[in-house]
Amino acid sequence: MNGLYPMQSQPMQLQSDSRLQKIPILFDELGLNALPDAQQALISQIDACLPQTQCGLCEHPEGCLPYAHSIVVKGEATNKCVPGGQPVTDKISDLVSQAISQANSQINLYSLQVKQSNKQSNKLSAVASKWDINPTTKRPQEVRAVIREADCIGCTKCIPACPVDAIIGTGKHMHTIITDLCTGCELCLSPCPVDCIDLEPIQRVLSDTERQQEQDHLRKRYYTHLNRVTMQMQDKRNAKPVVSVVQSKLTSTANASLDIDESQAKNAIASAKLRTKIKKLEKQLAVRDNEKKRLELETLKSELQTLA
Repeated sequence: MNGLYPMQSQPMQLQSDSRLQKIPILFDELGLNALPDAQQALISQIDACLPQTQCGLCEHPEGCLPYAHSIVVKGEATNKCVPGGQPVTDKISDLVSQAISQANSQINLYSLQVKQSNKQSNKLSAVASKWDINPTTKRPQEVRAVIREADCIGCTKCIPACPVDAIIGTGKHMHTIITDLCTGCELCLSPCPVDCIDLEPIQRVLSDTERQQEQDHLRKRYYTHLNRVTMQMQDKRNAKPVVSVVQSKLTSTANASLDIDESQAKNAIASAKLRTKIKKLEKQLAVRDNEKKRLELETLKSELQTLA
């Protein structure tokens, strides 16, 4: 195979440095240790193909490893990794096809159901992304989350949502996202009460080696995140969510932080909500003029000016 993870001519064996060793207890329910070595090895290989964004767009909110497990054990479709796009879909399909061809009765790698489910896997098209396909990488356009720091109220709600701890900050101080660590998973957008996080496209081309190194690093960060959350849940003295493991970076942003009292916080939230409404109305009016909406827009702008 021409991909990063060629299959051996002999039945696959689980290596001592497998990615499935010392994994967080979140994945205990997968029962990985009880699976045959060949199944474990294939799960590890598929997980290695996945971009490790932990975005949950494959309908596995726990991340990339459960999706890899489901492909092997349950025969789930191989084309559901949205950020990986067609290259990852094809790579996984090749792994599955080769594994099936190597399976024998002794290994019992797949049930008939799994074989039938993945029979046409090499013909699947990747699930479509909302982002355009990059003509160079053949993957969906990569994006990075960026906080509009002037609008941030320091609520800390985005911090525990990040699977790789790329967001740093503390209560009532503005937060910052470390761009080099952000996976573009978009999980921080929903928790933000003031809609102050934007997604910005980035342009880059990685070699196979560089991409593999990045994915391994992101996987380690995610597992570290999960292990720490587990420890906090077990520690009765710790009732607050995770703030950040990148404490060394916090000092560099502290000087630019904004102390916000309760009144300022309320005004900031109200202003952010108004700006969101204003943007929506302006987009609607740009398409079709409407006198009622135009009056509403002027009223909202007036309210925003009063808060400012």
